[in-house]
Amino acid sequence: MDNFMDPLYEEKIKHILLAGQAIEERERIQRAITLLIDLSGKEKDHDGINRSLDTAVSGLNEMNLGIEPILAVLLKSPFDMMLLTPETVTREYGAGVMEMITGMQKIDRLDTSKHLSNSENFIKLLLTLSGDIRVILVQLAFRLYDTRNLVKYPPEVQAKICGESSSLYIPIAHRLGLYRVKTEMEDCVMKFTEPEIYRQLEQKLKETQKDRDQYAMNFIKPIGESLNTNGFDCEIKNRIKSIPSIWRKMQVQNVEFERVYDLFAIRIILKNTVENEKADCWKVYSLVTDIYTPNPRRLRDWISFPKPTGYESLHTTVIGPEGKWVEVQIRTSRMDEIAEKSFAAHWKYKTGHHPGLNTDLFASIREMLEKPVQSGQERSANLEKKALYTDEIFVFTPKGDLKRLKAGYTVLDFAFEIHTGIGASCTGAIVNGKMVPLKHVLQNGDRVKILTSKTQKPSHNWLEFVKSPRVIARIKHTLKMETYKDSDQGKEIIRNKVTALGFEFTDIVITRLIRYFECENNLDLYQKFGEGKLDPLKIKKALAETEQENQPVHPGKETIIPEKLPDLPSEKQDYIFIEERLNSVQYQFSKCCNPIPGDKIFAFVSVTQGIKIHKTNCSNAHQLVTRYPYRIHEARWKIMEQEKAFTANLSVTGDYQENLVNRLTQFLTNELKTSVRSARLEMLPGNSYRWEVGILVSGKMDLDEIIRRLLKMKEVTDVKKIAG
Repeated sequence: MDNFMDPLYEEKIKHILLAGQAIEERERIQRAITLLIDLSGKEKDHDGINRSLDTAVSGLNEMNLGIEPILAVLLKSPFDMMLLTPETVTREYGAGVMEMITGMQKIDRLDTSKHLSNSENFIKLLLTLSGDIRVILVQLAFRLYDTRNLVKYPPEVQAKICGESSSLYIPIAHRLGLYRVKTEMEDCVMKFTEPEIYRQLEQKLKETQKDRDQYAMNFIKPIGESLNTNGFDCEIKNRIKSIPSIWRKMQVQNVEFERVYDLFAIRIILKNTVENEKADCWKVYSLVTDIYTPNPRRLRDWISFPKPTGYESLHTTVIGPEGKWVEVQIRTSRMDEIAEKSFAAHWKYKTGHHPGLNTDLFASIREMLEKPVQSGQERSANLEKKALYTDEIFVFTPKGDLKRLKAGYTVLDFAFEIHTGIGASCTGAIVNGKMVPLKHVLQNGDRVKILTSKTQKPSHNWLEFVKSPRVIARIKHTLKMETYKDSDQGKEIIRNKVTALGFEFTDIVITRLIRYFECENNLDLYQKFGEGKLDPLKIKKALAETEQENQPVHPGKETIIPEKLPDLPSEKQDYIFIEERLNSVQYQFSKCCNPIPGDKIFAFVSVTQGIKIHKTNCSNAHQLVTRYPYRIHEARWKIMEQEKAFTANLSVTGDYQENLVNRLTQFLTNELKTSVRSARLEMLPGNSYRWEVGILVSGKMDLDEIIRRLLKMKEVTDVKKIAG
């Protein structure tokens, strides 16, 4: 053996012998090592010896493999060269070792070119070929050696190793949670397959290392001080991302190296935590987020719900100095070892048995391999499904300020939430470094910069995608103001003309003009006069031709109507009892005052519209009683044997708040038990509103109680009864 002894063999052998727990086990390992060096040495296969010894060391260090897998690694090379027989291996080292060597040979003979495009099928095939799951782990250890020593192989073998590693073995390492193995294999493969890109990124990392280290030190300092003050013994590491990881991020985000902000992560490892691991990790999280603002979307709680590999850690992304994102990982020493070695460390903490005999963990490993890895699209779909159950999201301004929004809100919703002026001039946004349109739906944790233009104006199509009721109301109000931009001028034209004709400028006059000129509302009337579409000279004619009962007068004191009325008949008749000679005549309630049971009323015989019922304090009452006394008749409410509903129209005003109409409507229907027949919201200057609502009431007492209850709401400052 000495003739072929490499200076490095001795240290490797000492390390491998540590796998034996008993003297007998160590002797078996020593015999296998001696056999490997003697038999392979005679064939001058020094590379084979190195490969076997290095793989055995990796199997112990990275995967904590037991005696049988290590023996299979040591004996495979001489067996492949037919220097050992199956009978010898079985007799000297056991049937289990022989079965593992056979399984590895089956995998070696596979034509992997057929499976490079579908790693799932290849993994299932591996599980079928090798009854013992440890065969796959040993193959992974061999492949780690191969990627570390690519320069030793001819070009065609190098290409095969890189292809198989990228498509098959790296995914296996990732699925098993062997992140250190996965990262090293990726690094070795990229260095070989894309050397120019690798060298460029490596050089950029070196050039920026000084600034990065200084930034990390400044970032860590307040965290370390806070942890020490609160009694935590922690190790804080600054971990740089691997070059393949950085390259993937550049490709996915379509950015240059300088735009990859999370080049490194901070790892906080708690040393003095045993019993209250989870609680202590959350305490540390609280201390960190007290210093730096977190991104809620990037919180990953693998402490409460560990990964199938046993991985436990608490991840958050925070905004550090200069507005840069920094990932912070929080875990205990035990969690850190499991995170580095996956199931290998899991054996150490979960059982005192020898790893090679732990069938439960082998079953878990098999399950990990059999479970397909979700694609990026599937993971995104799952996140979207989770988002359906989230009522609100959090987004960040460029300065890192946290803003709370409803889920499903768009860029335009967010712009209006900041300020109405910003919303009205918004042209789009830059979200997470990418330009997006107004209708882009924001996600939890997005970093948003609103873009504006002085020439931008609200458009009707904005109403098709905005979600916030408050924003919808603001846009409608803005569009309304734009549509009726000449209304102020038109209002003044009407006011001057009406005043010159000797009339009061009141709502009743405007209502008559709206009806005469066939306009939709008062703003429509004002706008048409402002634009010059209507002739002010026709106002005199419009007022002259209006029914006399609707002529406007200045509201005076309540008109006194005689109280003496004839006795009520016993039989059921109309809701209102007028004089006996008129009690069978059809009547209607006047819209100018909209009386309801309980109000003091009188009847007026109109020329064209029959009998109309007015309140005695109606604004038109004095004019009607003075000018047409012969048309006035006494009237009062008849005592009803059953309740009847009447429509009352209210004008509710106050300061606008989100979901206002919802709350008011629910209050009326659920709390006050009344029915809403109509409703119209109008936004007023200064973020105030006017809500005109028609409700069903049984009488004046009922209406008075509803008004009293409405006035107690914080959203309401005034409630008035208005004409219908």
